[in-house]
Amino acid sequence: MRIRNIEKSDRKQWDPLWQAYLDFYEATVSDETTDVTWQRFFDSTHVFTGFVAEEDGKILGIAHAMLRQSTWEKVGEMYLEDLYVLPEARGKGIGRAMINHVKEHAVATGAGCMYWQTKAGNATARILYDSITKNNDYVQYMIKL
Repeated sequence: MRIRNIEKSDRKQWDPLWQAYLDFYEATVSDETTDVTWQRFFDSTHVFTGFVAEEDGKILGIAHAMLRQSTWEKVGEMYLEDLYVLPEARGKGIGRAMINHVKEHAVATGAGCMYWQTKAGNATARILYDSITKNNDYVQYMIKL
């Protein structure tokens, strides 16, 4: 298994993982938003970065991150926005490897910290996350516009 930057040729395999991720979070986004998201991975002026975990030509996981400007950090903070591993590939260290890869990317960009979030009830993922770092005890609020 290797983790690499997402490539334009990955779209056919990326789409079902993206949809499964959205389904897990009971979320929907328009096809237009999905297309814009995809295009941003390849726009050098945009803050998004995409990675895939691949084995024998099959994409097993996706991770999307962005450098977010911050009043608390000189360069900014790396936000791991999306992380998804196919159910049949879980338990093999892919999620941890992807987080570590994004962390290496964050260090290379000069980010002062890296963070992510998940639903409180996502117990399986939280076991992994808790083994990597402590929950920072912040509570998120969101207004959908």
